[in-house]
Amino acid sequence: MTSTANSRPYHVIVFGASGFTGQFVVEEVTRTLSDGPKGTMKWAIAGRSRHKLEKVLEQASATLTKPELMSEVGIILADVGDLASLATMCKQGVVVLNCVGPYRFYGEPVVKACIENGTHYMDICGEPQFLEGMQLKYQSQAAENGVYVIGSCGFDSIPADMGIQFTRDHFKGTLTAVESFLTISTGPEVGNTNQL
Repeated sequence: MTSTANSRPYHVIVFGASGFTGQFVVEEVTRTLSDGPKGTMKWAIAGRSRHKLEKVLEQASATLTKPELMSEVGIILADVGDLASLATMCKQGVVVLNCVGPYRFYGEPVVKACIENGTHYMDICGEPQFLEGMQLKYQSQAAENGVYVIGSCGFDSIPADMGIQFTRDHFKGTLTAVESFLTISTGPEVGNTNQL
């Protein structure tokens, strides 16, 4: 994948950058890059509307006092309903961070385009059916193309991952499986969620 990485203009593309979650991801990528070595990672944002993407960069630029964002971050137009635009987007990046959900409706075309174009894929999905479906359907093709498809890299997965890590670290013996259950109960004023 090194030769591919060297031939593509962007290391990372944030797809769905103008959406609710995408805007936070843009700010976090900006913060992370500000703390790291300067100029080492080229990145872009992608979505359906150039105007909305420009507004996201303007907002992040103002919030983080980073006027250089407007000239340093690329803009790519892509739409999950336009497979050619997804292919064009994927060919420009090494990794696509997909923030377009719900994934059960909009995720598969992005996964497919990434695999077909040799681009690694990450998302913030918390939808088990989608995650399992993509693994069953695309695992072999992703492996053949040397592409990583990494789902559930976000808030939905963090509590469960931390719980499993804690259990593994404190379990006497070899941990071979963990089952988790979610119980939701509502009252007259507020809902109560307990996760075990």
